[in-house]
Amino acid sequence: MAGRVVSSHSGQSDDGGTESRGRTLRGETGRGVRHGRVAEGVAGKSSRRTVRSASSQSPAGSTRRTKNDLPESEDFVDARRMESRKSVSERLDSPDFGGPGLFARPKVVNFPERLAERRQAYRRRNIIRVAIALLIVVLVSLLTWALLFSPLLRLQASQITVSGTNTWVSENQVFDIAHRQAGKSLILVDTSTIENDIGDLPGVTSADATKRYPHGLSVTVKAEVPAAVLKSDGGSLTAVDREGRVLNAVNASVKGIPVINVKNAEKSLDNKAVQQALKILGTLDESMRRKIVKVEAKTQDSVTTRLSDGYTIIWGNSSDIALKKAVVDKLLENPKQLDGAKTINVAAPDKATIK
Repeated sequence: MAGRVVSSHSGQSDDGGTESRGRTLRGETGRGVRHGRVAEGVAGKSSRRTVRSASSQSPAGSTRRTKNDLPESEDFVDARRMESRKSVSERLDSPDFGGPGLFARPKVVNFPERLAERRQAYRRRNIIRVAIALLIVVLVSLLTWALLFSPLLRLQASQITVSGTNTWVSENQVFDIAHRQAGKSLILVDTSTIENDIGDLPGVTSADATKRYPHGLSVTVKAEVPAAVLKSDGGSLTAVDREGRVLNAVNASVKGIPVINVKNAEKSLDNKAVQQALKILGTLDESMRRKIVKVEAKTQDSVTTRLSDGYTIIWGNSSDIALKKAVVDKLLENPKQLDGAKTINVAAPDKATIK
């Protein structure tokens, strides 16, 4: 019986014991596993604390923390425990970056402020441009007024000088022409007009007008004596130049001036023979002109002069007058070539004849 009991007990024990023992073992195993996980978790936490404490004791230069430094099980990060980083401005100004960030620092402003700043810059630039333009206009206006309309360079009548006139060219006539420009700025004075107007005066061969800054003007004329004196049948004398212009001189001496006998002095100026004679006489040297005692001009191709030393020169007309003068001068310089002849005909200068 005992064996059965034992066997029964043991069987029950075996079955139940085995089952209970298995349950116990499973329970213990489960608890062991759970205890192992808990222990492992605790060990992990302690190791992470150790890592954090070690990282907190790392060198001062290593201040950055990466995502791996944070615990995987932590969802909340306390910003108060995070180490502060340098701002962009501080990093740009740091020596490690390369010095002050005045030229490297990006200018970050919001759009309205930037737009207002640009508008202000445009307005300032436009104001400066307008001011410069106004200043230039004012300066140009002042300079124009000073040079052209102010008394700074005004021609004064008292500082106009005239030279080179003679008894046949009136100094007053020349001065009156120059005086027309008085009161103007010397810059506006037209010297070409003055020279042309004076050159139109009878007896004036040339005129030169020179400005004398700041208020003066000098006029120099080259005057000639009359080419001839027209003696009318009534005995009146009219001095004319080579162009046939009348020289209005009062009480002027006509000594040494060739005389042409005409019926009417005024009408004879339209005579072609008289015109040719005046052109020839106007080109002769002063020494020869003084020797002329008579001039005959019956036709335009038969102008003749008689000299005080007895020679008669037939000029013909005024064509080739320079060559004709050279031939006559050459023959008169050596009278022996004339062999007693008293008439020289140079109407055809390349075939001059004497008799």
